[in-house]
Amino acid sequence: MNADDRASAAPAHDTRPIVTIGLLDNDPFALAFLERTITELMGEARVIWKTTSGRDALARCLSPDTAPNVLLTDMSMDELSGPAVCRAIRVKTARVAILAVTSFSLAVYASKAADAGAQGIVPKAVETPIVEAIRTLAAGGTWPSGATDATFETAAAAHARLAGSRMPRRFLLSDREAEAMNLCSRGLDTVRIAADMQVGVSTAKTYLTRAIHKLGVSTRGQAVALWTGSMEDER
Repeated sequence: MNADDRASAAPAHDTRPIVTIGLLDNDPFALAFLERTITELMGEARVIWKTTSGRDALARCLSPDTAPNVLLTDMSMDELSGPAVCRAIRVKTARVAILAVTSFSLAVYASKAADAGAQGIVPKAVETPIVEAIRTLAAGGTWPSGATDATFETAAAAHARLAGSRMPRRFLLSDREAEAMNLCSRGLDTVRIAADMQVGVSTAKTYLTRAIHKLGVSTRGQAVALWTGSMEDER
């Protein structure tokens, strides 16, 4: 074997291991941007799914068949807040590293993301830190926010801290109860909620009553505050 043959037979040391990625954002355009960014700038990355539903993302992350190496999740969403999704995943598993993304100042969500078990936070619209952070998390590290004092733990350390704590109450709701709460949080009254859900007013009231009970509050206003994240109750 000559030198050229040996060179061609040598392994490519700069080849990175494949990193599987899941994407969660309630904005389809943001999902498209993130997928395009990752696909174009990370040859080793594979976006295996993307979703606008926090409940769907949780189910996928907890299934061995669909759990990604890294989940990117928006922090501010209509259905469930990003910190609620992070905590629900981290309570159950350390398998998935979680990178929070936000279009707001990092200071708004960094501490909440760290407390909920995420491994880092980056601005949503800036390509370079997203790619670098994904690679760092996939290798088992953490990504400091830089602009804040928030300290992020590894997935294993965060899981050890949160394992055994209860799931966020929002995940106790059925899909229809969650749908009713989504509509309620947008300011719709019971009649309009019933119309949107194509059910009777009494049925809509039942969904809301059950949701309020499962959320552990006593009024519709408190339920909306908890649902939208303006009232914290994630422990």
